[in-house]
Amino acid sequence: MKRNFFRIAKTSIIILTSILPGLSLANIISAADGTTVYLRENFGVEYQFNDTTGTWTVISSFPTTLINIGGGTSGIDINFSSGSHLVANNSEYFIVGSNDINFTYNTSTIPIYNGGNFIAGYRIGSIVIGNDVVYDSSVNNSASKFIENNGIIDNITNLGTIIADYGILNWADGEIQTITNYGSITSINAESIKTYNTTMPIVTLNNAQGGDNSSPSRTALTFWGSSLPSNYNIIITSGQHYGQMQLINPYGTPTSESTFGIYSGGVAGVPASFITQNRYAAVLSGIDSASYFSGGNVPSGIYNGRNWYLSQVGLSDIWDLYFDGTFGPTAADTQSSLNALASKLRGAFSGQTMATNFANMNTYDCNLFDAKGLCVSVGGQQTYVDSPSANMTSAVVVAGYKVSPTLRIGGFLNQNVNSNTGSNVDISNKSPLMGLFAVWNQNEDRLGYQLKIANAYQDKDVTTTRDAYGDTGEAGKGKTNLNTQSYVGELSYAFLANQDKTLVRPYAAVRYTRIKQDGYTEDTSASVTTPLTYAALSDRSTAALVGVKLNHKLTDKVNLTGSLGVEQDLNHDVDNLTASGVSGLTSEAFNNNINRTRPVASIGAYYMPVKNQRIAADVYYQELPFQSTAATTAYVNYMIGF
Repeated sequence: MKRNFFRIAKTSIIILTSILPGLSLANIISAADGTTVYLRENFGVEYQFNDTTGTWTVISSFPTTLINIGGGTSGIDINFSSGSHLVANNSEYFIVGSNDINFTYNTSTIPIYNGGNFIAGYRIGSIVIGNDVVYDSSVNNSASKFIENNGIIDNITNLGTIIADYGILNWADGEIQTITNYGSITSINAESIKTYNTTMPIVTLNNAQGGDNSSPSRTALTFWGSSLPSNYNIIITSGQHYGQMQLINPYGTPTSESTFGIYSGGVAGVPASFITQNRYAAVLSGIDSASYFSGGNVPSGIYNGRNWYLSQVGLSDIWDLYFDGTFGPTAADTQSSLNALASKLRGAFSGQTMATNFANMNTYDCNLFDAKGLCVSVGGQQTYVDSPSANMTSAVVVAGYKVSPTLRIGGFLNQNVNSNTGSNVDISNKSPLMGLFAVWNQNEDRLGYQLKIANAYQDKDVTTTRDAYGDTGEAGKGKTNLNTQSYVGELSYAFLANQDKTLVRPYAAVRYTRIKQDGYTEDTSASVTTPLTYAALSDRSTAALVGVKLNHKLTDKVNLTGSLGVEQDLNHDVDNLTASGVSGLTSEAFNNNINRTRPVASIGAYYMPVKNQRIAADVYYQELPFQSTAATTAYVNYMIGF
């Protein structure tokens, strides 16, 4: 049973920055006769305990001697956190001499010295350095050894960052049962770990530090000693982050043998090794022969059903780790990347839907004629799509020809200047959106019935980039074709209202749209060994539209325009995003919640400086079939009749 107090031996000194949880000033310390104990509380008050009188008195200064907790009390847990930690009053060491004290470091960065035989052979149960700990002796101007041991330490677990001359220094009489390094221990001028004990230096070392040298935790651990630890286990988290250790042996030959293995779990906060590839380079260096290993044999074994073995690189002192079998991305990690790509592709399809709808339903017309019966319009267009976000900037040219007083025809080109459909989908700007239209009016003044038919067509190159997800996922990149077609027929009836100042045109229309992405296979590269092959992806819809268009004469030269309507899907089929290449993949629903009833609206104005010229601006809003997606387009154009 753990006690809630310390028993301090004679002449021992303790300095605390705060009361430990659950303890009061009166029962923290049980002091032997003649002991002087110093206590600092949160507000900086310093107390001295007098065992003769049994009272605490305020003092003004700390002693300069080292801190020593001793006296045989067992089962003490001390948690160091911000604002609550043991300090050594600017002295170099923190000396621990109590039996089975367990230290947990959360944010504190104080060095530890276990005096061991220098005092009375005391023992520390465990030392845990948390994820948020960053100890840098060069910055803190503190001890050059984070943990210094000449006694017995059962377990050291490092999840944080230690930077010092020696992260762990084990003297000749020091014994450390287990070190688990899941963070980083970086040496400034010496070694990460150094041990002078040649008979039982360190029983077990589990190490994840090493890999691609991109950070301290991925740079090899340095170990100074006559031999490897009795058991050295490599921790593998990924192909870029796995245990590497450089041995520095000042004696030239090993004094004991080591068993090499793959860490399989068992330490709190440190998951078992996860194998993703066949070769892990330079897991050991500084070892010139197999004499360092158990029985003088090259290590080999089985981990998670896979055979593994060490292999010396030529005649060097470097050893690589190999696993048998075939590796590749898992279905789960690949499925996650497909799910993310599907979301980005929806933005591209939404942009194409908006472009064709806008072209055919509202503004791509040229109906201002003069003596020659010709009309030309030039303008610019900006479209924004939300969820997922996309935007397109286009230049637009429309031309019209008056065949007869009641019939006109024309065509348009919409050339993307910039298309931003997200970081993972790149649509080329090479091919314009194009289309033709024909309009018949019942009367020459365009009142009464009007029939309009139109289409839009576009063929574009699309490059998709699939991000890597999880520990095994691979990125992927491929190029394909995106084809968009739209056909619409609209019947409307125009009449004048509001004392002939407002033209009202109710309309009804039917539109067919098809957007198709061709099937393709991703490129193979050094980093993509398992490219995916995608089936064709198609979105086909037939919609009915009803609404009203308004044109109000504000002055002789200025008119206001607007429209309000609703479109209803009569039929809408969307393929799933289907890919193969990794066993176990399932299709991703490209749009399993179609918005089948969608409002559309526009507002605008135009100015006619002379009878055959017009400057117009329109803003068009439409909800799109993909759930919770809408688009807004602004269009400005100049029209002239000849």
